[in-house]
Amino acid sequence: MKLYKTGIISLDAQLGGGIPGGSVVVIFEDPGAGGDVFTYHFAVEGLKNKEKVLYVSTDDTEEEVREYMKTYFDVDDETVAHLFILDLISPRIGRIAKGSRDFLKKVSYDPLNNINAILSHESFDRVVVNNLTYFFMNYRHDEIFKLFENFSLNAKKNESLFLLTMTKGMFDSRLETTVKHVADGVIELSLREVENEIQRRMKIIKFKKILVPKTILRYDLTEKGIKMESVMRVL
Repeated sequence: MKLYKTGIISLDAQLGGGIPGGSVVVIFEDPGAGGDVFTYHFAVEGLKNKEKVLYVSTDDTEEEVREYMKTYFDVDDETVAHLFILDLISPRIGRIAKGSRDFLKKVSYDPLNNINAILSHESFDRVVVNNLTYFFMNYRHDEIFKLFENFSLNAKKNESLFLLTMTKGMFDSRLETTVKHVADGVIELSLREVENEIQRRMKIIKFKKILVPKTILRYDLTEKGIKMESVMRVL
């Protein structure tokens, strides 16, 4: 079974070495919990391993995504240049993403339906979609779950890994439960106010093919990305 490391050493240890290939994983996050930083870890880890990585960005331009990655991680321009970025924000603000491959530029006008076209013509080891919230706000739910199905089939066919983020609490609980049901893996990132500080916590809800840890993990957002801290036992 192929395992994909997240780039967060402590988390990979909790997962038994990494996330199994052939999976679609959803990160549910509170605003400010750092789901975007998690995706940067995941993408950069793939680039370091010479894997083919597609990053779909709904809220940040291609230039911003590359700069954020270089801010948190010690990666050079040449390494980051190998990242395939589908920038969905630039066309909405009247820009053309610089340096984008031709096949990525063509999909910007109909993102959901044409992502399938990209995946049918190009294969990737890792695919990141940050953030699913954009699609739920702009497409019918049945269209999005059809996209989920295509992600799952593509992941199984190529033994690849899809990592998707979604903001918690913006949609009704039935929709969130449905997303958790169709996903192979679910991770929740949450914020909690304790005395005079904000604590960030990671909870692993489900995973196929691996034993789900019984712990809630504490973490911080640092200049080096996500840093895992103390472990709390769930009683």
